[in-house]
Amino acid sequence: MNEERRLLCPGCGKMIPVPAGVGPGDLIDCPYCAGIKLRLVVEDGKEVLRLVQMVTCPACGERFPFDDDTPEGTFVELCGVEFKLTREFGAFALEATGRG
Repeated sequence: MNEERRLLCPGCGKMIPVPAGVGPGDLIDCPYCAGIKLRLVVEDGKEVLRLVQMVTCPACGERFPFDDDTPEGTFVELCGVEFKLTREFGAFALEATGRG
């Protein structure tokens, strides 16, 4: 008998189902939260969900995931342009560095 995996959503605090086939590093949605993604990770041998923010690339408009604990000031290259990850009012943004 298969038991449904359920993990705590760090956004709303509810236990949510984890679809079959989802493994470490995969993104899922919480059925109760809007506008956030969750990444399945393994910490201390246990599966947990971590908040992920979707950030829009200024060059192409595509949305890319960044884990909520990604350090501010991280440099990333998207669409051949280098950006610096900034955080204001609790949300990430991408600032062009002029390189790339």
